[in-house]
Amino acid sequence: MRLGMCSLGEDGQLVPVRIKEEMEMTKRKLALAVALATAGSVWMSAASAAEKTEALDSYELTPVDVEGQRPAEEESATEGVFAAREGSVGFLGNKDTMETPFTTTNVTQETIKSFGDPSQPLDSVLAVSPSIRPVGSVLHNDFQHRGFRSNGTNTFINGVPGMFTQFNAPMYVVEKADVISGPNSGIIGTGTHYETNAAGGIINFTTKRAGYEPITRLTLTHSGQSMGGAYFDLARRFGGDKNWGARLMAEKVDGETAVDGQKVKSASIYINLDHEDAKSKTNFFTGYRQNQVVGGQRWFQIGAAVTRLPAVPKASRNYAFDGMDKESYGWMAILNHEQKFTQDWKWFVNTGYLKNKLNKNVMYRYSALVIKNDAGDFDLQEQTTTTPQRANYIQAGVSGKLRAGRTEHDLTLAVDRAWREREAAKKGSAVYDLGTGNIYTGVLNQHRAPTTAYEEAMNNKTSIKGISLVDTITINKWDVLLGVHHHSANVKAYNLNTGRVTSSVDSSATTPTVALTYRPTKDTSVYVSHAEYFDVGSVVGSGYKNRGEILPPAKTKQNEIGVKYANKDVLYTLAFFDITQANNIDVMRGADKYQMQDGEERHRGVELGVTGKIAPKWSLAAGLSYLRATSEKTKGGKNDGMTLDGQPNWNGALMVRYAADEKFSAFGRLSYAASAWTWDEKFKVPSTAVLDLGMTYRTQIGTTPTTFGLTLYNALDREYWIASRSAKSLYLSTPRTIALTMSMDL
Repeated sequence: MRLGMCSLGEDGQLVPVRIKEEMEMTKRKLALAVALATAGSVWMSAASAAEKTEALDSYELTPVDVEGQRPAEEESATEGVFAAREGSVGFLGNKDTMETPFTTTNVTQETIKSFGDPSQPLDSVLAVSPSIRPVGSVLHNDFQHRGFRSNGTNTFINGVPGMFTQFNAPMYVVEKADVISGPNSGIIGTGTHYETNAAGGIINFTTKRAGYEPITRLTLTHSGQSMGGAYFDLARRFGGDKNWGARLMAEKVDGETAVDGQKVKSASIYINLDHEDAKSKTNFFTGYRQNQVVGGQRWFQIGAAVTRLPAVPKASRNYAFDGMDKESYGWMAILNHEQKFTQDWKWFVNTGYLKNKLNKNVMYRYSALVIKNDAGDFDLQEQTTTTPQRANYIQAGVSGKLRAGRTEHDLTLAVDRAWREREAAKKGSAVYDLGTGNIYTGVLNQHRAPTTAYEEAMNNKTSIKGISLVDTITINKWDVLLGVHHHSANVKAYNLNTGRVTSSVDSSATTPTVALTYRPTKDTSVYVSHAEYFDVGSVVGSGYKNRGEILPPAKTKQNEIGVKYANKDVLYTLAFFDITQANNIDVMRGADKYQMQDGEERHRGVELGVTGKIAPKWSLAAGLSYLRATSEKTKGGKNDGMTLDGQPNWNGALMVRYAADEKFSAFGRLSYAASAWTWDEKFKVPSTAVLDLGMTYRTQIGTTPTTFGLTLYNALDREYWIASRSAKSLYLSTPRTIALTMSMDL
């Protein structure tokens, strides 16, 4: 949507104005510009939702377009639906899904409010995408994207990568999340990451900013056994024309989750400042957060003496030992600016800084309890480490349009630079015996306290320089996307005791992105695309014996073909994809786990999505994926064709919302994952289906508009294993959790 300047309505409220400008140049004059501005009507809500007024006004504008949507308009357009038609697609800007030659899912605020309770992991709000498989927890924000491991470090915030961590993903500051599936770094740039890569796709979180309706909102939450939360949201716009906006958001969470003995404590404050006029847009987002999770690790590893898949233990059981604790704190700052210097051309800058310290990381050995036998016994072994991180990113570029006859070029040229430094504990590889236990009865005998003292030292540094050129060529009903990305990178590993560089790996690569889209009608598009991604050489994480080692860079290639169809308010998508990537595998040598590279993995699949309003009071989001993920070209062909651990063939989610009236609505979600192999096809983890239910009710307490919400996660209290991506690993499900909210507009 194209927006220009704004006007004041009769009620004094600022009204967005949609403009369409046409410039004509005559042969006898150097320049002549005529601006046409048409004002549209917008619905302004009063204290009572039943009363609506229509405002209309306009005035002459300068001949300049600024692309984008105002927050109030965006929220109105997506109210009641789980996924939107339009979203951010990197260098391509905000695009309608029909114009995008990739599989995209634009997660709305409706989904975030419904399923984004702090007792739930990050993937709870991303599961609306058929490309996403939830495998995370409130402790670790891991998820699978087309079968590849992802976490917060390889997501984007306002177009800047690497600003979230594994342990720090405050969803209450997020307005929407745009999911782009596949290795598409060529259309957004590249950043650094930790224990993962962007081979499966890209997720960009857009932070909340001030709309043109002032907000003074207090939200109280209660979930789990005793976890209470308080959230404050204050938003205002300033200036004679309301070009300045400020939004202050803060949280305080403390208490016990539905897992016995698992306690979460979080405190944070964030602010979003923005300025917009006819020629420029600027947004600044910054904040600080402390996060602590006591207990809660629920990873298990199958030992060599186990002969059958262990029976699922009680999901609410606490497996934490006394002293298990993870604490992190840190802050981030992100700046975005774009400036028009002609009618069709602009320059832009995106930059960010993150400093986060995992202050305490007292955990199981390699983050998992090793089950020794069929009776479920384990030895309780502890490791203490830490991962302080600093990340920097800057991107600058120009973009604009060129026209030649009936052909239009949409061009972007950008350069970027990313850095990440990560420290670790000098004695982080040390393992201490604390006692013994059993997965069905809990820890039986802890005979000593964990060792928490450590010294920090530099572990590794990553530096990346990149340049990207993207051109979208439009010819009648055809779009041709031509992109090329080149980057050079350096990864250094350090000896934790001496501080000397133990290894240094330089790499560079040029990766193309090519796509062809045909739109036979305005409601149908067919596309084919090829995209590539080149990793920088990943550093082995703290969960492995060879931690700190640098694995060779891995190139990822994807071919995709798809069709999209829009029928009234419903969007249908179908995509076929084929991805190959060098394979990083887990290798057990006795009780020690190593990460090594062997052959390649191939991910082939089909994804089907249906989203939109299916009736005046009903909205739907449904996604289903089939994935065949196998090892190929392994050493000696030993594991060729073997299914990768933790990869179910079928995965999907069905979300439905019913709005009875303006006060009451109810929603539900059914998530499904088929059976999956673990330990090189030795054990098969059964399929699972999980039901979530919820409702909202809007009313007034006195003169205060108030919204009550209830979400029941895992409503049937299913207990099940989740097959993890790591070798021989299982993750225990989260028990039924009741989440209550009360939101008051003061």
